[in-house]
Amino acid sequence: METMMAKPNALRAKPAETNTPTWRDELGMIAPSARLCAAVLGAAVLLVGAATWYGTRQAAALAQAAQVRGAAAGRFQNVESEKQDIAIYQPRFMELQAGGLIGDENRLAWIEAVKSIQGTRKLVSASYDIDAQQPLAFSVPMALGDYQLRGSRMRVELGLVHELDLFHFIDDLRGAGRFTVQDCKVKRTDAPAEALGVARLTANCTLVWLTLGSAPRPDMAALAKGLP
Repeated sequence: METMMAKPNALRAKPAETNTPTWRDELGMIAPSARLCAAVLGAAVLLVGAATWYGTRQAAALAQAAQVRGAAAGRFQNVESEKQDIAIYQPRFMELQAGGLIGDENRLAWIEAVKSIQGTRKLVSASYDIDAQQPLAFSVPMALGDYQLRGSRMRVELGLVHELDLFHFIDDLRGAGRFTVQDCKVKRTDAPAEALGVARLTANCTLVWLTLGSAPRPDMAALAKGLP
C-alpha cells in the first residue's frame, strides 16, 4: 500500500511559463505604423514643396503678365495721345507748310512777289539782294524736334511816292512766305513835290525770311574719330 501512494508534491501540475514582452518586441510591433507615418510625412513635405514652387512660379508669371499688360496699356495711351495731337496740330502744320514756313526756302517765290508788288502798287523802283541762308539761334531754348529754324536776310530798296506804299509792300509780301522786318529806314529825296513818276521817298529795309527745315544729322564717322 505504501508503494501505490504518490507524493503530494508530485501530484501538483507545473504552472505554464509566460514571457514578458521587451521594448524590442514593442518596437517591432509599431515599426510598420512608423514607416507608414514617415512615408505620409515625406509625401506631405513633397506636396507642400511642390505647391510652394508652383505658387511662386504662378506669382512670377502673374507679375510678368501684369507688367506686359501695363506696358501695352502705356503704349495704347501714347498712341491715343499721338492721334489726338495729330488731329489737333496737323491742320496747323499743313497751313504752315503751305505758307512756306516748313520746308526748303523758295527764293524764286520771294523774287516774283517783289516784282509783282512793284507792278501792282506802281512803285517807282524796287531792288533787292539775298544773303545765304543761316541757322538762327534763340535767346531762349525752344524744342523744335527734328527741325531747325533758318533765316535768309533780304535787303530791299524801294522808291516810293508816299509812306503808305511801304506798308502796302510789306503786307503784300507776306503772301510769299514768313518773314520778320529787322529794320527799315525811310528818307526823303530831292524830287520836287509837283514832279510825277519820281520817287519822293526811298526805303531801305532788311527782312529775314524764315523757314523750318530738317535738322542736319550728326556725322557718325566724325564722332567716331573723336572717341578715345
